[in-house]
Amino acid sequence: MNTHKTILVVEDDTDQLELIKLHLLNAGYMVRGATNGLEAAASCLQITPDLVISDVHMPRMSGFDMIRILKSEPAMKDIPVIFLTVDEGARDEGEGLGAIEYLAKPFKPANLLMLVGKHLGSKKRPAQPKAS
Repeated sequence: MNTHKTILVVEDDTDQLELIKLHLLNAGYMVRGATNGLEAAASCLQITPDLVISDVHMPRMSGFDMIRILKSEPAMKDIPVIFLTVDEGARDEGEGLGAIEYLAKPFKPANLLMLVGKHLGSKKRPAQPKAS
């Protein structure tokens, strides 16, 4: 049985959000998107993702505030969070709040997929048979 893992990507830059989603979809993950922490927290209540990848500095609610909400809710406290940010100083605060990883922007897609695979396992789609 092929169980798909769901990843919630939280990024206020819609071009960056779509690019990250594309890399994850191509790696075989199911992906949802949110453009701020408030939207992400609400989405987590609905879908309970297997992993959250989030920017730190966003409008309406930061990634830090979002992870505080996630970690305070029993149903969401065990959802792993990876922070992606240009703010090198955010690492200590993010880890203190419970983030499992931190990846500085700009990042290589292979590095992101490596971190995701480390925590969720690789979920590559099976190869499609070639048409004859």
